Amino acid sequence: MKNVRLLQAIIGFVPRASVLFAGSLALAALIISASAGAQDANPQKDTNNAPEKTYDVHESYDVGGHIANISGSGAMYDTMVNLKSGPRILNSTFEAHALPGAKYTVFDTLFEGSSGYGGDPNNMTTLRMSKGKLYDFSALFRRDRQYFDYNLFGNPLVPAGLVSNGYTFPQVQDAPHLFNTVRRMLDLNLTILPISKVSFRTGYVRNTNEGPSYSSIHIGADALLNQYWRNASETWLAGVDWKPVRGTTFTFEEHINHYKGDTTWSLAGANLILPTGQPVSLGFDNVAVVGSVSATTGCNVAAGKASILGSAAAGTLANPCVNGYVNYTRAAPTRTMFPTEEFRFQSSSLKNVEMTGRMMYTGANMNMPGYSEYFNGLESRVVTSIVKAPPGPAPTAWCTKATAAGVTTYNDCHSASTITGAGKAQRINVTADFGIVWQITRTFSVSDQFDFENFRQPAILNQSEIDGYSTSMGVAPALSITAAPLVASNFLGQKMESNRITGSWEAANWIQLSLGYGYRTRTLNVGGVEATPYSLDINENSGLFGLVLRPTRNWRINTTVENIWADAAYTQTDPRQSQHYQVRTTYKAKGWATFTGAFNDLERHDNIALVNYQAHSRAGSVGASLNPSERFGVDVNYGYIDVFSRSTNCFFVPAGSQPADAVAMPGGATAPACGNVNVYSATTGTVSSPGFYGTSYFDAPTHYASAGVVLTPIKHLQAVAGYRVTATDGQMEQLNPTAVPGTLQSKYQMPYGSLSWKLTKAWGFKGDWNYYGYGEMSGLVGPTAPRNFHGNIGTLGVHYEY
Repeated sequence: MKNVRLLQAIIGFVPRASVLFAGSLALAALIISASAGAQDANPQKDTNNAPEKTYDVHESYDVGGHIANISGSGAMYDTMVNLKSGPRILNSTFEAHALPGAKYTVFDTLFEGSSGYGGDPNNMTTLRMSKGKLYDFSALFRRDRQYFDYNLFGNPLVPAGLVSNGYTFPQVQDAPHLFNTVRRMLDLNLTILPISKVSFRTGYVRNTNEGPSYSSIHIGADALLNQYWRNASETWLAGVDWKPVRGTTFTFEEHINHYKGDTTWSLAGANLILPTGQPVSLGFDNVAVVGSVSATTGCNVAAGKASILGSAAAGTLANPCVNGYVNYTRAAPTRTMFPTEEFRFQSSSLKNVEMTGRMMYTGANMNMPGYSEYFNGLESRVVTSIVKAPPGPAPTAWCTKATAAGVTTYNDCHSASTITGAGKAQRINVTADFGIVWQITRTFSVSDQFDFENFRQPAILNQSEIDGYSTSMGVAPALSITAAPLVASNFLGQKMESNRITGSWEAANWIQLSLGYGYRTRTLNVGGVEATPYSLDINENSGLFGLVLRPTRNWRINTTVENIWADAAYTQTDPRQSQHYQVRTTYKAKGWATFTGAFNDLERHDNIALVNYQAHSRAGSVGASLNPSERFGVDVNYGYIDVFSRSTNCFFVPAGSQPADAVAMPGGATAPACGNVNVYSATTGTVSSPGFYGTSYFDAPTHYASAGVVLTPIKHLQAVAGYRVTATDGQMEQLNPTAVPGTLQSKYQMPYGSLSWKLTKAWGFKGDWNYYGYGEMSGLVGPTAPRNFHGNIGTLGVHYEY
């Protein structure tokens, strides 16, 4: 126990000590650099009795601000740009270099730079300082505000004008998973004796993520949740490098990563009331049909029930007999510790041989000491019918019962649950790799790369649950049942070995050929709570062909073709066959003119029955950079990416909403590609299939283009202008008649311009203009707030340096 407390004390002290150390170094550097023109401890004077300078100091500041003019969707603008009006420290730098012969210096070189402070969503400060052979230190701080409100994401698309007893169901105007968090990142790195035969390194990284967002959960209805993020991760590094001979380095590193997750969830959107006066939420997806139901404490669970009873002085009355939420909370504090030991080496000491290798071991532990989840509302599973009272609740504790064809069925009305528990998991991971290149002759070489990974992840969960049953949300549970404590264990493991050997031959000074063969084997093991623990072996072979052409001294073409085939697949989107084609070319026509081109195509397939997976990711680009003089330059680029996938899928949707090619699942049997999803019909006494087999597809061809001109008519005046655009014309299956293409058919344009004028050696002015225009080309908004926006951002700044 004392050892555990000692480790906790060390973990708590190290980040504070690291920050204190970095701050002390920075403070010392600034004090010394600020007095760069002052005397040394033992000043040497020239004939004019002037003290000798210790440092050569250079500083620059860009101070100004943004003027933002925004129209259209502010939510989408904040999601994609989020620049606002106001003063800013646009950029600042500080450099100090020790002068030759300077004595008693703390550092030889120091650099500090900052940007974005004053209100930008992203700001940064970096510090680098070094002292010859003694040390090399760097620090980096970043702060990013991450805002996301693309309102089609997770949106139930409630139709317009849906009214129940005088109440119009609201349309969801913002993303149910709206995100507005701040991430702060600190990186500290210190190397002692960086160019000695033995050098030491230490580092510290802290990443925090805090702020509000929305989330959702489905218990009968889809409820909107407030989700407050409060997560942090810290990583400590200690390493030593040994360079016994020239060209060889051995490295040992210890990494310790600690994660602390304290995100919580609570009910949001309780904007209705029950007849008892209790606030309630019926979910943001509620589109129940219009009906007339009296405000009674009992419930008649029947199809066509109305969600709204009417209105009262206190607000809109919700039907207590439909699915809803009176309260919901969830907390799952999680702690993980990932210690990793890593040994690696690289060597080119042997003639014509280069080698690299690495071994890593991770023994991680995850602990969730106290999981808690509380639900109070109603979950009426009217589609789950049973022919007898279930174990536990007596028939009177269920909402209703009905008799048809001599069979009595009961409908489950689950009104409350309290779940508590704790869980632990481990992850033991061993990885190793080794690579070697042997230059057998001047024109022929052989390389081999071997990789090994073996991880095991056992876990255990202890859980207790108390369930309540009631006739409505307005009545306290008539029956509470404590479920038998659950102790569940699970296991996931994978062992993977791969090897690739490649031979390269330079047949002539203008052509080089390479040929390679690779093999990979994977063994997966799943056990524990699975009904039938299993293992799966996957064997994969690959062939590689490469070609390098140099038709002229200034023209180079690289081409590779790789074919991969496997005998099994673990998931539906895990390919059994894939082909990868790559072409890259560079042509330097003149010293001032360079042309580039690239093409990348990854094809993936799994053509077995009820999978029929096909996918590709194709990308191509061309570019030109022309700089005929110091006064004029042009850059032009064009790119194209097409991401496509298609596979057989299972659709559990109302008849008429399925894809055009869909067929009904066979009745009386399970659905092989979808699991056992069939439902028992108490009326007929048979099993029927509620869904369809159909084709899911996604295609997003996207074009990128940019052009920029730099003009410097005179030495101290520079003008820049350009245009950037991204356009997507994609499609996918639409199962909801109110769904719209959204960003799948959109255009994002960003023209820009700037003018900078250096008045004197120390002073200058700069003005920037950026335009951001987002539009959805289909013109369809859907039952949400519009998403198109236009933003003009002007930035004015004054530059000063000395």
